[in-house]
Order: sequence, then C-alpha cells, then structure tokens
Amino acid sequence: MKVLGWQVKTAGRANVFIRHFPIFSYWSVIKVQRPEEVDFGKLGEIARKHHALFVKFEPSIILEDLSYLRNLGFEPDGWPLLSSKTLVLNLLTTTLESLSKDTRYEIRKAQQVLQGVGFASLKGHPFKGFVKRSYDIELFYSLLRETMKIGKWQVPIKKEVTSLWKSFQPNNAHLLIAYGAFHQPLQEDLLQKTLGGAFIIWEGDTAHYMYAALTREGRKMGAAYLLLWESIRYCKKLGLKYLDLEGIHDERFPKMTQNWQGFTTFKMGWGGKVVEYPGSYTKYYNPLVKLLFSFGDRF
Repeated sequence: MKVLGWQVKTAGRANVFIRHFPIFSYWSVIKVQRPEEVDFGKLGEIARKHHALFVKFEPSIILEDLSYLRNLGFEPDGWPLLSSKTLVLNLLTTTLESLSKDTRYEIRKAQQVLQGVGFASLKGHPFKGFVKRSYDIELFYSLLRETMKIGKWQVPIKKEVTSLWKSFQPNNAHLLIAYGAFHQPLQEDLLQKTLGGAFIIWEGDTAHYMYAALTREGRKMGAAYLLLWESIRYCKKLGLKYLDLEGIHDERFPKMTQNWQGFTTFKMGWGGKVVEYPGSYTKYYNPLVKLLFSFGDRF
C-alpha cells in the first residue's frame, strides 16, 4: 500500500491506511479493512490528526454485532471496496469428483484441447496448447486489460496490479498462463498465442484468486476452467488449505455487482462455501462530504 501512496498506522491489531490528497494535502481519507480487532479510540485520534474527511470501515466476518458501529458514528454505505460476498474452496476436500457435472465436463474438454491430448478447431485452424507458470506480469496485465474491455468492466490500474505482484514475490505470488499453438495454413511452423492467465497470491493457509484473464480464443476453448483447476492443484502442492475465489454477485449491492452474474455461475460450479461479509460503513468527519455522498447514492 505504501507503493500506492498510502501511509500505514495501527489501531490495536488493525492496519489503518491513510491517503492525503496530492494538491490539498491537509485533508485525507482513511480505510480499515477486515481487521481482527480495532481500537476505535486510537482510530479516532489518527483520523483527527490527519484531518480525515471520512473513515471507511469494512468489518470482518468475525464481527457479528455491528450495532455498536452506529453508536460510534459509522453509517452503512453502498460502495464496498472489497468483495462483500465470496466463495471459498476447501482444498482438502476439493477434488474433480466434488465439482459440478458441468464443471468436470468443461475441465476435461479443456484438457483435451489445451494439454495436447486432443485437437480442436478455431476458425478452421486446428491447434493444441499448454499451461505453464510465468513471471511476466506485463504479459498478464495486457491479457487482463483485454479481458476487462471484452466484458465492459473497469480496467484495474496497472500500478495496483504490478505493485501487488511485487509485494508478494518471490515466495507468495504465482502466475499461470495458458497458450495455444496454432497450425498455420501452408506453413510448418506453429503460431503461438496466449489464451489467458491467472494471478494468485497466498498468505498463511489461504490463497486468493486475485485476477483471471481470457482472450476471445481462450473463452471459446475453455481456458478458464483449466487455469482454475491447475491453480487448485498448485495450491494443494503448496500445502494451502483454502482458496478464496475473490468475489461473487451480491444482491445487497446490485449496482456494484450487476455484471458479475456470468463469472458467479462459473465459480459456483466449483463447490465451496459462500462467505458473506457485513458490508461497508463510513464515518464522516466533514458534513459537506457527507452531503455529497448522500446525494450521489440517489443515482
């Protein structure tokens, strides 16, 4: 986070992220995300010291009684920064047989094509391919950018993606890239194309499927299924226990997740446990900012 311009303080066992505005550096915004325990008195001191316009707080699933947040001045808002609902796979029990019938079928079909067991045809040109580990974050980001444009989603900021990669490398981050080797008409040489990629980080006993990318050819050939399956196998080899698929559609936040239905259906086919977080809360220290946000929520 420091690479992205955030200062980091602590309030009890919680990390407090502070960001001052580039021009109006007197003011700041603060966020606290999924802490185990928070010293709200200390958090208030930090907010006042850094002239925070507001503090955004996203509670952990562990915090069940949230009524005290209102007493502290926090109000529920409709714009969580982290995924408010996700799917977590138990890697100890996730096997090919535990997946849905459709998911098993798609994995096997992709294996036949992308691992060279069989052949397929794309626009009349047969090909076969493979999946391998990569350290090329620039290649992955180019795939991710293409994916976001195809799906008409917001493209993640490049600095955020590359900084995340650098922060967890070399021991806690992993890229998988799927390639296809295409037979060119009237030529002996194969034309290699990238079909997609997956970006995984891990900490403790849990891995996070942070980003997945697919080209148009990769979508048609089922690369998404093979990439996630190979990621599961890799995480098992590392001795990890859980894989968080990082977000599914949440009916509580329809505007935020309205374009997530497609990959939510894809993720649900892998089994696992649905985890629902309490959402997002904001405490405003500036009445004008509160007014502006309340006006924006109407649209």
